[in-house]
Amino acid sequence: MKSQLEKLLLAVQKDAGERGLSRLEDNLISRTKGDFENACASLAKGAGVVIFTGFFIPTATPPAPETDGPLGALFIARTILSLGRKVIITCEKNCLPAFEVSLQHLGLGDKIALIESPIEASADYAKSFLSQLKEKIGDISHFIAIEKCGPSHLLASIPEQNISAFLDSTDVSSRGKILTMSGKDITPYTAPVHLLFDANFCNASNIIGIGIGDGGNEIGMGNIPWKVIAANIHNGAKIACATTVDYLIVAGVSNWGGYALGSGLLLNADRPSLSSLDSETELEILELMVKQGGLVDGRLGQRIASVDGIDWSTHASVIESLAKTLKETA
Repeated sequence: MKSQLEKLLLAVQKDAGERGLSRLEDNLISRTKGDFENACASLAKGAGVVIFTGFFIPTATPPAPETDGPLGALFIARTILSLGRKVIITCEKNCLPAFEVSLQHLGLGDKIALIESPIEASADYAKSFLSQLKEKIGDISHFIAIEKCGPSHLLASIPEQNISAFLDSTDVSSRGKILTMSGKDITPYTAPVHLLFDANFCNASNIIGIGIGDGGNEIGMGNIPWKVIAANIHNGAKIACATTVDYLIVAGVSNWGGYALGSGLLLNADRPSLSSLDSETELEILELMVKQGGLVDGRLGQRIASVDGIDWSTHASVIESLAKTLKETA
């Protein structure tokens, strides 16, 4: 199975968006070696799963959540459901319509729970939200954040030897904020779900955290030293997320990471034939999410059926590669 998992990971770690994921020898991909395999194995055991997604693009026309994240989240959810386990997808209110129309289209509206992530922070935000999630599906063993932006570093999270570089390359107003790749502050539009991924909170709740990202500013990227993201990613010094997880999956597109995780889960469960991964189906869902759900391409900032400004044929090729690996194993 190890070779099949390696094939899955290799297929999704192509830097199609030229973000700089492996620009230098010490990079985002090299720093997460082994995490994908461990995440798949961990997810194959446990109880209910909560998937967090939704990334707001303030410069889009009109401003809206992006298409990267929801597709991958939905595939992971469908995969978990196929194994007989309970799952919740949670996102901000403006992203809910994309999932509502997609779940209805797939005939899963009453099978996959959909909950709004509250934007207003409170002193007991994590505890209160977790209680709400548990009321819906019972015991929860895993949190998964896919293309979910988290707060950037504060001075306190920077090693002493990097403090001078951090102070020179960041400004006080952006530290600790939730930032887009270009450095736009989207904190007011983003639910503070990173609070649920706090290591102490997860440990106390007996929950494993998994992060999936492609740019350095997503929940989980705190696993990678600030200096590595700063060196490899354009604007990385400013936007690098400080939130950590148990396992971090870095992919060329976050949706791809979601497809790979779902596929790897099926391999670990010895149920590869249950996969619903198909490029035509994913394109249908994408078109629905855009036309009826209001999502936009995060890089182009337009309400069109594309992801990260990358031609669909590239996405289809990755999906078909993953599907082929599953079929070879079935």
